Amino acid sequence: MAPVSGLGVKLHVFGPAEKFTAYLHLALWTGAVAAAPFCLSQIGLFVWPALRGRERRWTAAALLAAPALFIAGAGAAYRFLSPSVLGFFLRFAAADGIEPLWGFKDYLTLLYALMLAAGLLLQTPLLLLLGFALGIVSPRTAARARPHIILLIFLAAALCTPPDVASQVALGVPLYLLFELTLFAGWFLFRPPKTGRPRRESRRKA
Repeated sequence: MAPVSGLGVKLHVFGPAEKFTAYLHLALWTGAVAAAPFCLSQIGLFVWPALRGRERRWTAAALLAAPALFIAGAGAAYRFLSPSVLGFFLRFAAADGIEPLWGFKDYLTLLYALMLAAGLLLQTPLLLLLGFALGIVSPRTAARARPHIILLIFLAAALCTPPDVASQVALGVPLYLLFELTLFAGWFLFRPPKTGRPRRESRRKA
């Protein structure tokens, strides 16, 4: 209830079982987030025999970091993004005389969607770093594609937030900074080895 508590909005239920089903959905999503590390570990154990030494190290690190990044993104959406989004919807066309009457289930659905989108979007830097580690993509290629990546970042931010510039910037700018941080880490950790000049061996005439 924290994201909506400061807006002065009271939530309502519009059916006898709506609050009950909303609590069931809340328990389902909480269980899904709590079970995510174990599901990822099972996926990792399934592909583990096919990985080599270096691939195993980076895959294990990615499996440990993915749940933490998802929870961090979902928590940031809950704490910072959702009050801005809900405030935008509350202030939208406030002078038309239509009073808002928000349902509890619809509120939870919107809150879940924001948290899920933010948690999944925060996985993209990890996937890019894992691509660097496994040699699927190089930091040089990602740097060349920077304009297209920036466009995709802000397009995803626009799709995950209401048509409010402040909300889109609030989600897009951190994602872009994460991309630059990931690119810097890729340059630092996966620098191509410096190749020296080949030695010219003098051939003696027989």
